[in-house]
Amino acid sequence: MIHNDKASSYSYDKYKDFTLSLAIVDAVPVILFSITCAVIGSVFNNILFSLGAILTILGGMCKVLWKVLLATIHKDVRFLNRPLFIVLMPAGFALMLISFVIKGQGADWNNISSAIFSFPAVIFFALGILGLCAMTIFFKKHDKTDVKNNWTEQLTNCFAQTMILVGVIIACY
Repeated sequence: MIHNDKASSYSYDKYKDFTLSLAIVDAVPVILFSITCAVIGSVFNNILFSLGAILTILGGMCKVLWKVLLATIHKDVRFLNRPLFIVLMPAGFALMLISFVIKGQGADWNNISSAIFSFPAVIFFALGILGLCAMTIFFKKHDKTDVKNNWTEQLTNCFAQTMILVGVIIACY
C-alpha cells in the first residue's frame, strides 16, 4: 500500500537525502546476519530457529526495500519501515530464543560455552556485542531522518554483524 501522493511526498521530504548507496549498504548487515543464521542453523538444525531467522531476515529486508523505494521512486512506503520491520524482527528473535530454550535442554552447554568463550572467538563476540550496544544507543538517541546518523548506524551494524559472524564461524568450526 503506497500512501497518496501528497502524504507520501510530505513524509518523503524528511528522507530526501537518503540515497541508493545508503539503501544498498543497509542490505549488508542483513546478508551477514543471514550467513550467521545459516552457519548456526547448520549446527543447531531446528525448524523454530529457522523460522525465527526467516522472520528476522524478512524484517531487515523490509527496511532495505523501504530505503530503496525512498531513494529511487521518492515514496515513503511506511508499512515497510515501521510496522513490518518492528513486528518481524522481534518476533523472529523471540522464536530463535525459544528454539534455544526448547532444544537447548539436551545440549552440551559446557561444549557450547567453551566454543563461545574460546580465543579468538570471544574477542569477536565481544566486539559484536559492543556494536549492538552502540546500535541500541543510536536507536534511542539518533534522529532517524538524518542521513549522517543513518550512515553511522549502518556502518556500526555492518561492523557488529561481521564480528558476530566471524565469532560464530570460529566457534562452530
